[in-house]
Amino acid sequence: MSSLPPDVPPPPPPPTGAPPPSPYAPYVPAAAGLPWEMRPQVGFADALVDTIRLFVTSPAEAWSRTREKGDLGQPLLFAVLVGWIGVAFNSVWSLIFGNMWLRFLPMLPPQVRDQVALKGIGTGLGSTLFALVLAPLFVIVGIFVSSAILHVCFMIVGALSGSTAGFEGTFRVVGYSSVSQLAQAIPIVGGLVAGIWNIVLVVMGAQRIHRTTQGKAIAGVLIPIVLCCGCAVLAILFAGAAILAAISGNR
Repeated sequence: MSSLPPDVPPPPPPPTGAPPPSPYAPYVPAAAGLPWEMRPQVGFADALVDTIRLFVTSPAEAWSRTREKGDLGQPLLFAVLVGWIGVAFNSVWSLIFGNMWLRFLPMLPPQVRDQVALKGIGTGLGSTLFALVLAPLFVIVGIFVSSAILHVCFMIVGALSGSTAGFEGTFRVVGYSSVSQLAQAIPIVGGLVAGIWNIVLVVMGAQRIHRTTQGKAIAGVLIPIVLCCGCAVLAILFAGAAILAAISGNR
């Protein structure tokens, strides 16, 4: 009697009328989550460093390992830590470069420049300490406000039609995207780099967490930016008109 297994028939071919696969892969979280959410096993410091490294070197993998929902405290604590580090760097650079403009005012006597510089250093130290103490509160308020605004914008553009994460998903996207604040460590241009990096991370995160298209994610992110720029332009125009009116009235 033969010990060979019976012949297994080949699987049937796919039906010819089957629809083509969607170009947007569904959200499938990786088996291993973010190191930050595995702190009991990894350790606090290692989890923080590994998560930052993951978002810096491989943001797509980082978002694929991010849960859609489960706990608001995890991304909030992460955002507070990286946001505080960003505020610290920004305050230090402001303190260092804040009085450099005095060198470009040669018309001031040296004594006056020294006095202004000393007062500026004192004020800068006070502002730095104030910012470092209140930075966690500012970050927490900013995360909730930014998440609420962004979530409404995602609703407007239809980016939430296939989402099961809801507001918590947007909150997690904003919270973990706060890693971009570490770019404040770059002198002078750190704020610009942080802003651009944040936009990229939010778009990638929204696309994954909310299972939406890249176009809808970009549209939702750009709405508040365009509105803010529009308000700034209007404010400048109104201020310019008021100044011109005041000058014309004094003639």
